Amino acid sequence: MSLPEPESALPDDDYLEPYRRAVDHFGATFDATLWNSREYQAVRFDVLRQMVDLDGLSLLDAGCGLGDLCEFLAERNVRLHRYVGVDGVAEIIDGATKRGLARAEFHCHDFVADAGALAIGSPDIIYFSGSLNTVPEATARVVVQRAWEAARRGVVFNFLSDRASPEALARDTGPARRFNTLDWLDWALRATTLVRFRQEYLGGHDATIAMMRGDY
Repeated sequence: MSLPEPESALPDDDYLEPYRRAVDHFGATFDATLWNSREYQAVRFDVLRQMVDLDGLSLLDAGCGLGDLCEFLAERNVRLHRYVGVDGVAEIIDGATKRGLARAEFHCHDFVADAGALAIGSPDIIYFSGSLNTVPEATARVVVQRAWEAARRGVVFNFLSDRASPEALARDTGPARRFNTLDWLDWALRATTLVRFRQEYLGGHDATIAMMRGDY
């Protein structure tokens, strides 16, 4: 399935501005990646890991930050063939590169504006972990569609669910946006019947969708 890309769905790079401000304030550190906490990060990463068997595959991490996902997977003995991290903030990419993570490479590209960034390394799987949070929903749909076309086996992405509890919905999420969960599920199922969905973690605050091809 191919979707149109209306110009109105592709805004200027204001979605990167919260991260640029954070880097100016904190430097290239964990705080600049705008994760709620390392505990939240670990829960989301573990859900991503459980969605797909990554052993032997090439993974592109769109919005990789400092490469924490690469380190997380290695610590859990996930044997990636290749890890490619892409992020639109140069200082963050510099920080990630200096970590010297095994089998990892990092590239400074705005994957929202540059569709080619999602094809670097001919990825089997593309992950978006929190990296769609500051992007308008219509734009995020275009980006995930591009990722679906670029990935050989599938795409896994998470977002803040609009079907969370009343308490969660009342929280101030800052620059992060909530997406229409049922609409995203319907869209994914129109692209492929091989869809996995989870929202039971973090009290239903978050949702993760995996879209796969073939027998994967």
